[in-house]
Amino acid sequence: MGFGPQKFKYLALGQGMGDKAKSLIESGAIRGHWVMLQNCHLLTSWLKKLEAIIEGLNKSDKSFRLWLTTNPIQQFPLGILQRSIKVVTEPPDGLSANIKSAYNKLSDEVLEECPKAEYKSMVYVLSFFHAVI
Repeated sequence: MGFGPQKFKYLALGQGMGDKAKSLIESGAIRGHWVMLQNCHLLTSWLKKLEAIIEGLNKSDKSFRLWLTTNPIQQFPLGILQRSIKVVTEPPDGLSANIKSAYNKLSDEVLEECPKAEYKSMVYVLSFFHAVI
């Protein structure tokens, strides 16, 4: 399997996680790791520093990738957005469409695979719960 890096590091951002995130980015850039910083919208005060860190990466390994997840916020630095590939995911509108979307990701073989009678009901309940949340 030749997909992806040898190492993948992730960090859920929150108060006081800026230094840890900086360390992960810098070591990932040197070693060619993939680094994911989740919930960037929770640490808006640090985003300008993140932009400076990214701009300061001069000699990164060609395998290095930095992934950022965020909710849409006004404070997100324009410089990061301009240098990034952006992917937007939105759930389908409505409960029914959302449940159908979950089921479309499952094959009939997967649904028939488990011998337990409760399995299909549990898949439905989980799909319903996910759609509501």
